[in-house]
Amino acid sequence: MQDTKYEPSKGITFKEYLNYCKAKRLWFIIFTTICLLLTTGYLIFKNPVYERSAQIMIKDDANPSSKLTAGLSMIQGFGGLFGTSANVSNELISMKTPANILEVVKRLNLDYSYSTRPFLRNIPLYGDSLPVNVNISGMKDWDDASMKIELQNGKVKISNLKKDKNKYDAEYNGTVNSVFHSPMGLIAITATKAYTGKEDMTIKVRKRAPIKVVKDIEEKLDAGITEEMGSVIDLSYEDALPQRAEDILNMLIRVYNEKWMTDENQLNSRTTQFIDNRISEITSDLGKAENTITTYKSKNNLPDVIETTKLAMETSTEVSGEIATLRGQRESAKFILDFVNNHSNSNQTLPVNLLSNDKVLSAQIEEYNKLQLEHNRIAENSNKTNSIVQNMDKQLNNMRKSIKAALANTVKQADIQMASYNELKGTNDAQVKSSPKQAKFLLSAERQQKIQEQLYIFMLQKREENVLSQAFTPYKTRVLSAPMGDIEPVAPKPFIFILISLVIGIILPALSVFLRMNYKKLME
Repeated sequence: MQDTKYEPSKGITFKEYLNYCKAKRLWFIIFTTICLLLTTGYLIFKNPVYERSAQIMIKDDANPSSKLTAGLSMIQGFGGLFGTSANVSNELISMKTPANILEVVKRLNLDYSYSTRPFLRNIPLYGDSLPVNVNISGMKDWDDASMKIELQNGKVKISNLKKDKNKYDAEYNGTVNSVFHSPMGLIAITATKAYTGKEDMTIKVRKRAPIKVVKDIEEKLDAGITEEMGSVIDLSYEDALPQRAEDILNMLIRVYNEKWMTDENQLNSRTTQFIDNRISEITSDLGKAENTITTYKSKNNLPDVIETTKLAMETSTEVSGEIATLRGQRESAKFILDFVNNHSNSNQTLPVNLLSNDKVLSAQIEEYNKLQLEHNRIAENSNKTNSIVQNMDKQLNNMRKSIKAALANTVKQADIQMASYNELKGTNDAQVKSSPKQAKFLLSAERQQKIQEQLYIFMLQKREENVLSQAFTPYKTRVLSAPMGDIEPVAPKPFIFILISLVIGIILPALSVFLRMNYKKLME
């Protein structure tokens, strides 16, 4: 039996492939030309995109109480609660919230977009290139609208009106700085600083729902922390108009700072209310004491009391002043403690500047308020299941427990000290008992007057501290680098697009040749 020898089929050689490609070189020319034409058309019609970047630093508190609280927090097991990285991350989230971006949209009127088409490309208009502004009254936040405006030597023609899916054939003629009555609402055309009155151009106006513009900005906005444990935030934004990109970044920083200052100043509102109420009560009591002294002196025609009685009463008055100070501190601590124990205030900030005698506790309250504000800002734009919000809830709960314990201890210590001073006061009061009845009454009244005066001065000082705190609230951020960028666009890159088109123009016919040769080989 003779064995049959197996011979494998011969495939396509590289030389055959090259020869076939050479024979079909017209394909390569056609495909490459088509790709280059398509790329050229894209580059002609596509507006270049520019990038603008900014750097801001989130400021840490530099006061000693904050540093003391940070150290105390580490001891109490709060760990990295007040760490720089966590704080900056929270501020980054707060800065990028839709509420802040929506405010940017409203202030810059970004829900209105303008463009003109002098040649093949639609050119966006903004700032110095925009001659007029358009405002449509009666539009709802979710409405979309568009129109065409023709400017010619100060005259205006409005046409192609469209609102959502409704089109209107009406046309309106008038002048700049006029109001036109339309089915969509009142259309106001106002001149900008760039308006000269000699414009001869057609402008397409588009009004979009602000929430849609917010989403577009969120997609184009890039923000992140420069270093893992750093306090610097990098912001960048891409736009067809460099000036608009700069304005958006600047306005976002401004809105963030303004909201931060508003939140910080709200910390003092409850303190102000408490102080004003106490001043009103003390003023009333002080007036009563002064009237009592004046009336009694006039009625009894008293001479000066004896020196010994006066000295004893003065000593008693000084002691009473200390007791009054302690009572004021106790009242402040008890007020805050009652506020914390009230569950309806669980998401509220605590009164500040009431416990200046206790630096540690004041600093704890200060840090608690900061974390509470951060929690409220983040929770406003997220749900309860958010891990960051849940972690903050735990941290705030631990801090409330620590603050309540400290406040209770403050109240207790004040009671102990007041008991000691009352004992001393009793000794001096015993000495006064031997004095004439009229003298004792008069000096007692004067003592009460001085106590009320000391309380009054104490509360006035606290109010002044609170006012100064509000007046000199600094910005949370420091701009390290204002929005800037290259004059060259970041996209599209003509060289890269042309290179890609050439590669595609070669690959497609080469692949076609390869498939065609293999098909013929299979058919043989």
